[in-house]
Order: sequence, then C-alpha cells, then structure tokens
Amino acid sequence: MASEVVSRRPVWLWGAAFFVGMFGTGLGARFLDLPSIPSMLVMIPPMLLLIPFVRASERAQAECGAFSPATRRYNRRGLIWSFAYVLLLSVAVVGSRTLHAQGPLLWVLAILPALPILYLLWAMRRYLVEEQDEYLRKCVVNAALSATGLLLGVATVWGFLETFGLVPHVPGWAAVPVWAIGLGLGTFVNRWRGA
Repeated sequence: MASEVVSRRPVWLWGAAFFVGMFGTGLGARFLDLPSIPSMLVMIPPMLLLIPFVRASERAQAECGAFSPATRRYNRRGLIWSFAYVLLLSVAVVGSRTLHAQGPLLWVLAILPALPILYLLWAMRRYLVEEQDEYLRKCVVNAALSATGLLLGVATVWGFLETFGLVPHVPGWAAVPVWAIGLGLGTFVNRWRGA
C-alpha cells in the first residue's frame, strides 16, 4: 500500500501544480488587470503542466492495471482539445477586441472556443466505443454520470438562486468546467472505492 501511494504522488503533484497554475495565473492576470494578449500568454506555462500530469497519470494507471491503448488515445485527444481550447479562446478574445469584430466575424470568433468542446464530446464517445475492457469503460461511464449529476445539481440550485435574485448570472460556458471538475471527482471516487 505504501508503494502505491508513493507511485501515485507525482500524479497529485502535477495535478495540483496545474490547478494552482491555471487559477493562480488567471487570478493574477485579473488582479494586475493585464490586457488580453498578456493575460492569454500567462496561461501557456500552466497548460504545459498538463503533459507531465498526463504522463504521470498514465504511469499510475499502468501500475494498477487500469491502462489500455484506448485510454492512451483518449488522453492524447484530451491534450489536443485542451491546447486547442486555450488557443481558440485566445484567438476569439484577442480577435474580437483588436478587430472590433461585428456581424459574421463576431459569430465565428464566438463559436471558435466551442469547437474543442465538441471535439472533447466526440473523443469521450470514441473512447467508450474503442475501450475493450468492460471494467475500464464502466469506470469512465460512472465518472461521467457523476459529473453530469454534479452539473445538473449545481445548475438547478444556481438557477433558482438566480431566479430569486440572490446570485449573479453565470454564462452557459461555465457548464464545461463544472462538468470537468465532476469528472475528476468521479474518477477519484472510483479509484478510492476501487470500483
């Protein structure tokens, strides 16, 4: 058991570094009131932390027999969508502000950051089709159901609080980070329970 904890420690360290880096740079950019381009650039170093985080996660999965070729492909697709999301979000924000976009160009820029999210949905479905191991597939489905439950619960409670004027409006794109947090929590609970 002690060796299992030691082998998984890098996953937690890389995950924590990524989480702190992303939120820290975002809050720092907001606190310093950085313009669009510098605030987008400060997001690059924490994004690069995803690469060792995924590698450490794959090593930990392989050590406990929960790694497959389908998982490797899904992880690579996840890295692609993550970097594409940050890139296209940056293009959309900077482009809309510097070009003073209107009309069709504004529509295109507004939709750009959603494209990697659609790719993520495809990648998850593709994983479920490609995964041969029923246990691994069940774990991902359980985590996805937990994420969906968290998202529906948060959206429902927040929606009623917003209806009664108790909290501010939250944009629809916030659903994806809430769902992703739920997916991470669901994965953690699966591993903790050994299910």
